[in-house]
Parts: sequence; C-alpha cells; structure tokens
Amino acid sequence: MSAFKAANPEAVFEDFIRWHSPKDWENDDTEQTGVSQINATEVSEIKWPPSGRLSERMSDFGNSWRKIWNEALPLPASQQKPLLDPNREGEKVLHYLETLRPYQLLEQMVCTAFKAAADTLYRTSFGNLKQMTTKIGQLYVTMASTLKYFQSHSTISDSDVIEDLRRLCTTFGHIEKLILLAASLHRKFLQSPHLAEAIFSDCYDYYLPNMGTGSAKGDTKKEFDRRQQVSLRDRNLIIGMFPPPTANQSWRKVLQQRPRTDLKGDNIL
Repeated sequence: MSAFKAANPEAVFEDFIRWHSPKDWENDDTEQTGVSQINATEVSEIKWPPSGRLSERMSDFGNSWRKIWNEALPLPASQQKPLLDPNREGEKVLHYLETLRPYQLLEQMVCTAFKAAADTLYRTSFGNLKQMTTKIGQLYVTMASTLKYFQSHSTISDSDVIEDLRRLCTTFGHIEKLILLAASLHRKFLQSPHLAEAIFSDCYDYYLPNMGTGSAKGDTKKEFDRRQQVSLRDRNLIIGMFPPPTANQSWRKVLQQRPRTDLKGDNIL
C-alpha cells in the first residue's frame, strides 16, 4: 500500500482495491452496458474514476484493509524496511545447527525419512484396491503415534522407544511389499481390473497373518497356490503377457540344453 500511495499520490482506497483486488470492486450494470456499446473512438471520453462500489466484504465497518490504508505512509518499495534480514536469518540457521543436540538431529531425520517414504507409497498408483487404501491410512496413524512418543523423549536410550521404532519399520516393510504387489498387478491388468483385484485379494488374505495383524489361522509357511477362474477375454489378455520366443531365443535354448562334445565325441560336462 505504501508503494501504491507513493506511485499514485492522489489515489484513494477504492483505487487500490480496483488494482489489487478486482473481485472486491463491483461495477454498475449501466456502465458495463454502456461500455459494450461504444466504439474505440469514444473510449477516451469515459469518465474517471469508473462508477461502482466496493464489495460487501470491503464495505464492512472497521475493515482491516481500510485501516491499514489510512495508516500506511506513501513510501517507495526501495525505501521501505525489508520484512526479513537475510544475513540475520542465515545467522539464526547457523546458530541453530551449531547448538543442535545429536539426538534432536536424529529425531528430525527419522521423522522426515518416515514421512517422505510414506508419501512415496501414497502416491503409488495401485488402482481401486480398498485394502491398500485402508492400510496406508493405518500406516499414517501408526507413524503419528509412534513418532510423537519419540519426539517427546529427550534421549533415545529408552528401550520402549527403540522397540516401537522397530515395530514401525516392520509394519512399513510389510505395507511396502503389498504396495509393490498391488502396483504390479494394476499395471499388468489395466484392461481387466477385476482380475487384478481378485488376485490381490487372495494374496492379501494369504499374506495378512504374516503381518501380525490378522486373525486367520493356519500354516503361513505353505506356498501360495490359489487359482482364479478367468474368462476367455481375460485368458487372451494373459496369453498376450507371455509372447512366444523368437527364433533366436528358441535355438539358443536348444543349444543350451544339448550336451557339449569334444573332438573325440565324448560329452563334456
């Protein structure tokens, strides 16, 4: 406002609003109609300032914008005091780093690393898999509670804090594996999302007991052997994912399977 006043000595508050916040200036309907009908030679004859009024927000009694306008002095931007002193702010940063305790630095690094990694998983495209949406939401809640407790301690010697961080790392690793699986299925079955959801649901139910969050019983060490019934269209899609080998690949495979012989005809292992 001070710079505007310095550049426009005879300006009033309404002039500043028309320039800085056009949405808060309401033109008269009669003026808009008249302007649309005049030609270019008559534009210079328009009276200034244009007729209109301030918006309701700017017309309220005790508006803070008008109060600041009345108190602002006409002063060019080059003569105004900077809002921030770059040298002083830089010295503050250096002083903070010099006096920062090692455990405080570790705390900030751990929290930042977990947040950045979780955001990376959140931005991964895995289709419309509700299980993963729920899991990522739970991950953020777990991170918030664990890291909040971590930040409230002045040292990291507390065994409970270390154990909580280990559990958080384990949970993060499980969810990362599920994200990779979900993203891979989503990318491979873009034309058959229902098949990707069915396969992932079976894998999710199988993998859930290993995460320590499921109530399913059974031997979690058995191999995953679930099968899906696919339609003819889905079958053609799956066949297209495995193109037949080329002639060079076929001959190479045959040559690799044939035993090598020396000049005497003896097999060489």
